[in-house]
Amino acid sequence: MFSLETGSMIVIPVLLISLWVVTKIFQSNEKSAVKVLWTITIFILPAIGCALWYFIGPRRENSAKNKLHFH
Repeated sequence: MFSLETGSMIVIPVLLISLWVVTKIFQSNEKSAVKVLWTITIFILPAIGCALWYFIGPRRENSAKNKLHFH
């Protein structure tokens, strides 16, 4: 089976990625309810939640669209 070292080699990166994702969630412009739902998903299912957030989570608009253009 798994030894303690193998488990920690899996858990620590997942924990760090989860913390990064939660930080990105709260930095987004989404509604509070969306942020809370994503955060709960990440805490309940860390690896799957992070993957789901990456593929179907809120997307940032193209930064070129957000910049002011002066002519």
